[in-house]
Amino acid sequence: MKSFLKWFLALSLILAVAAAVGGVLLWQEISSHPEVSISINGEDIPVHALSAAHWGSLLFAAGITLFVLAVVLPLTLLLGVALPLMFVAGVVALVLAVVAGVGALVGSPLILLVLLLWWLMRRKPVAAAAPYKPQAPGATAAPQ
Repeated sequence: MKSFLKWFLALSLILAVAAAVGGVLLWQEISSHPEVSISINGEDIPVHALSAAHWGSLLFAAGITLFVLAVVLPLTLLLGVALPLMFVAGVVALVLAVVAGVGALVGSPLILLVLLLWWLMRRKPVAAAAPYKPQAPGATAAPQ
């Protein structure tokens, strides 16, 4: 299992590096064309004319996006999907336990009768005879 996790981690890191390199190459290709622009809320921002203020805004937006994807989305899925499923599973388990308890209570006389019949009808274990040990001629048997 440890080797599987090592391979999985190595492939994940390779995929992350490949995505980063691909993003940089894509950004270089897009920025080499002056007619390309980014449109945010209908406002066109030319890629080649991004200043430090725009870079700060983009990094801030990327940070917020990363926070939402890494923290908010998993918590939302846990609290919005897993928690109600756990409640439903708990209710179903409780109902099954109640049904099993009522069934055991209603069927207890029959269960006791079956257990009594089984106890009476079972075979008693036969005690095994002691194995035969031939004695040497002229030896006397020791009392046991």
